[in-house]
Amino acid sequence: MDRREELENEIELVRKRIEDAPADTPKEILELYDKELDSLSFELNNLYDDDEIEFPS
Repeated sequence: MDRREELENEIELVRKRIEDAPADTPKEILELYDKELDSLSFELNNLYDDDEIEFPS
């Protein structure tokens, strides 16, 4: 599994964790989940794949 797939899977897990959080989950915990999601999304958005880069001949 490449890094892109790992990040996509991690993002999906964090989103599910946020969606499935009990109503009495402390605000601080939810904020940490949001920060983790932001961090993973940022990393994914800034990831560059060697395969997608076309070099001029």
